[in-house]
Amino acid sequence: MAVVELALTLPVLLMFLFGILSGGCWLAIAHVVQESANEGARAALAGLNAPERAALASDAARTALAGTYGISQTDVGMQVDDDGQRLTLNVTYDGSTNPLMKLPILPASSTTIRRQASVVLNGL
Repeated sequence: MAVVELALTLPVLLMFLFGILSGGCWLAIAHVVQESANEGARAALAGLNAPERAALASDAARTALAGTYGISQTDVGMQVDDDGQRLTLNVTYDGSTNPLMKLPILPASSTTIRRQASVVLNGL
């Protein structure tokens, strides 16, 4: 009787386990991408002009992502929008080659993660 109950419940429990694992990996990677955008936007405040701010933002964001959860620098795209009043850093990660994003049974919601962070450059 116990073997029959195990045979009926084990597949469901394994699906829940893989779902939790897959969702947790996706959330962890999405959090790292958001934190890299935050770090890049913060670092841009030290720049004196738009090109310097863009370079500081990109460098800081790439440093924050380096080697985290198997994220390759070639899979990360960054765009800096600076109008002189507000700087916005958009970070895009294509996780289609990351094994953590392709765990079995339950697919992640999306393999492309887009996050952004903004800072005000002048005044309050």
